[in-house]
Amino acid sequence: MLSALGLLALLAPGIAQVGAGQAVYRHMEKVAAAHRPNCGGFRWCNTSLPLELRVDLLVKEITPEEKIDQLGNDLFGGVPAIKRIGLDKYNYIREAAHGVLLRGGQPNATSFPQVIAMAASFNRTLFRKVGKAVGAEARYMQDVGVMWGDYLGRYGGLLLQFNVNLFRDPRWGRGQETPGESPELSSAFAEEYVQGIQTPLEGTTTPQAGASCKHFAAYSFEGGPTLLNRTESMRHTLPGQSNLSRHNEDAIVTRRDFRESYAKPFKACAKAKALGVMCAYNQVNGVPSCGSRKLLRRVLRKKWGFDGVVVTDCDSISDMYALQDFKATPEATIRAALAAGTDVACSPGFFRKYAKPQMNPLLTNAVKDALRVRFRLGEFDPPPPLPTWPDVSRGHAELALEAALQSAVLLKNDGRLPLQRNLRLALLGPLRNATEELLGNYQAWPVDVVSPLEGLKKVATVLTPGDEMKLCGNAPMPSRPDADAVIIVAGLTGDDPEVQDPDLRPKESKLCKGGCLEGEGCDRPNITLPRDQEELVRTAASWDLPVVLVLISGGALDISSVKDLPQLAGILWMGYPGEAGGSALAQLLVGDVSPSGRLSQTFYRNEYLQHVPMNDYSFPARPGYPGRGYRFVKDEWVLYPFGFGLSYDTFSYAWEQLNHPMDAVEAEEEDEGLRGCRLQLQVTSDGKSDTSVLFFLRPPSGNSGSLQKQLVHFERLHAARSHSVPVTFRPRDFRLFINDGDKAKRQLVTGTWTLEVNQPADLSHEIVVTEQGCSVGSAPILL
Repeated sequence: MLSALGLLALLAPGIAQVGAGQAVYRHMEKVAAAHRPNCGGFRWCNTSLPLELRVDLLVKEITPEEKIDQLGNDLFGGVPAIKRIGLDKYNYIREAAHGVLLRGGQPNATSFPQVIAMAASFNRTLFRKVGKAVGAEARYMQDVGVMWGDYLGRYGGLLLQFNVNLFRDPRWGRGQETPGESPELSSAFAEEYVQGIQTPLEGTTTPQAGASCKHFAAYSFEGGPTLLNRTESMRHTLPGQSNLSRHNEDAIVTRRDFRESYAKPFKACAKAKALGVMCAYNQVNGVPSCGSRKLLRRVLRKKWGFDGVVVTDCDSISDMYALQDFKATPEATIRAALAAGTDVACSPGFFRKYAKPQMNPLLTNAVKDALRVRFRLGEFDPPPPLPTWPDVSRGHAELALEAALQSAVLLKNDGRLPLQRNLRLALLGPLRNATEELLGNYQAWPVDVVSPLEGLKKVATVLTPGDEMKLCGNAPMPSRPDADAVIIVAGLTGDDPEVQDPDLRPKESKLCKGGCLEGEGCDRPNITLPRDQEELVRTAASWDLPVVLVLISGGALDISSVKDLPQLAGILWMGYPGEAGGSALAQLLVGDVSPSGRLSQTFYRNEYLQHVPMNDYSFPARPGYPGRGYRFVKDEWVLYPFGFGLSYDTFSYAWEQLNHPMDAVEAEEEDEGLRGCRLQLQVTSDGKSDTSVLFFLRPPSGNSGSLQKQLVHFERLHAARSHSVPVTFRPRDFRLFINDGDKAKRQLVTGTWTLEVNQPADLSHEIVVTEQGCSVGSAPILL
């Protein structure tokens, strides 16, 4: 293949002379069009041949030594080119959690709300639209290029990583990257985001980009700190510090917890035909995730049908040897990882140093898995037509704003929201003029971000009294302003640019140690609002002015000490709302749009943490252990439940008669011969706001293995005064794990179940389940 990278670099100085804006993109596109990649006359370039034959033909030309290089992926540089056969360099680790992760280049990637916020929209269509937008931008950056100064080069790869781990513990720093605590919501997000990213190029079946789900299978702990010795390519614990981290943790996961919780989002990725999966650092039940034949071959590939590439988290194989003592030698560790089903090793030092040509059969299988993905992405086909940046990015800024609006969750409104336009607003808090802090982690930068200050200036006269306040540390309290209302933008930050090595943050980051940072390498010590921010809320609430508290965070914040203050008129959680955060805030506060999000996680009381060790991976409750997540935790530990969210409008709910024939419903083997049932909900509104409707099943008491309830369906309803929402139940919905043993199996639980609409419940209905299936007082469905 003729590599365009070097040619584009030679011509890049001409681009710098063109000027900023669209002219830059036009010149980039002109240069790229003149230097398209060309697969050449190699036999594997023949698109009429079967895919596997093409892969075999290419791999046969690669020596064992070159295979080692092709499987050792540098985080920043990828794997090297093999010029004699026209194989370009490639990077299998490209991040795209909520937008293409691009630092310092043009075009500017769109920064959508962080995933924990986006999930709060409960909108499958939005998940797919954002995925499609992200994939399209990545394809442009790969095919046309990225400008870094006066250098034009490709983005480097099209396998886009995103996090679908469950937000198991509210202290976890990386929970912000996930769709939340619910296996059902996380699975829906994973399925839609994969299919959005992998939208076919127009007129073809070639995906515009590849989606890769991380971190398989049970990862939700940072711990640490650790230090990477770059000479040895091995990590070490630090004297006097915690010796437990994500790099050596052993997550003990029962059969029930794996099948009922941790596996579901990754199964959804596999069923959606994701082209990649990243295996996690940690061990699961004594076996490293990247060295588990059971997880990677038996479950992921054989049971779920995954046929993409498995990449490691960076230096995972090194961790298997240096910190987990998995095998006696580095060579044996690499051999075990490849045999288990790992293909590409992120961070190549350890792999390239200790992998041996004698491993050629294992190397060959792994290289085939890796290159097969590149074939599927069209790298060895005639290149597709080049897009223009205006065409690619059209509507993306508007989509980022719409996503931010749909993601915001109204936690309190005493009737004084929305505010009138053109008031005098005093804007306070450490994040009142935030820009990059609104993006969360794994963020593109620079990005055109609308800060809260900039956004509110479009709807009000904005005052900024007092000194600028830091997230952590002491700050003087401001005096009462001459204003109509007070807006406080408070919360956390998802990244610490002062400490770039995430694994050193527990030791070196003041923000991490102060409980103001949640991010890679940094779990929070508690879930309270930082002390001076809480004091600011109390101070403002003493001024006899309406106060609105805006929370910027990924994880839960226990605001129980301030939420009931009489002058606290409203509380709005925005997650990390992305580039349009300030604009969304302004529109929400003045009622141009009503908040319509619902929490994708439970907001716990801080005392809950005293009863759940962070390394306990069990979800079900047991004596002395309250369990995890909305499915198992009782109300006494909860400040705001999963699925909670208010609106400026009022919605009414009622069951209605089914008025149309039953649609065909999907049946699985375990359902056949049993009855399913269906209900239809009528939702009416006094306004024109969106909302999401959530359906929860609550099992009969005494038969549930501590399960309180589970989400079985959700639907986003767009502005209309009346909606009819049918919901179908299959026998599988009433099958539960009753015990936690090694042979735990799902069983049909008979008796009277309760269907609840939303949390807290706005409406309920009894469903009777027998050995023959379910019924709701009308004719059942035979599946």
